[in-house]
Amino acid sequence: MSQFEFIFVLISIIAGLALAQLMSGLTRPPKNSEGKIDTTHVAFSASTTVLLITVWWSTFRWQSYETWTVAEFLLLCFYVSLFYVKAVILSPLGASQMPPFEQIRVRFYAVFALYSAVEPLVMLLRDGELAPWFYLPMMLLFIVLAGLGIFLRNAMFDRLCSLWFCLVNVAWIFLARFTG
Repeated sequence: MSQFEFIFVLISIIAGLALAQLMSGLTRPPKNSEGKIDTTHVAFSASTTVLLITVWWSTFRWQSYETWTVAEFLLLCFYVSLFYVKAVILSPLGASQMPPFEQIRVRFYAVFALYSAVEPLVMLLRDGELAPWFYLPMMLLFIVLAGLGIFLRNAMFDRLCSLWFCLVNVAWIFLARFTG
């Protein structure tokens, strides 16, 4: 078993747990304080699920990486674990009902900002560069949006942010991950 295969197994377990958690949450649509479907929660859950699947797929790009250190291994484990943390925030373990996004807003945005800060480090380590040129500004935008979400605590901002994240996520998948 190569180092990549050994590490990929652990990454797959963590990602699989996160995916299962997110999928179970999508089977119980969350309601907002007005009793309607919480579109913000659903959009963040769906886009996090899609992003997790594409990140898991792009993990194959690590197979040519030859010199693994403990620090690199821990960074990659931490990075993938952030998806599990987001999944548990969005879909709490053992909860019969999903919490409305306004109740999990601060925790979600904090982990989202941390993910956005760690992602460029992982990409830099893996590829040796931060290509394409718009990638780092996109991650900085996510950090700023997460900070604004924590500060503003506004349902309309959350809804727009979640839809923006879905749009950027889909565009990133098709423009960068599948074509680049």
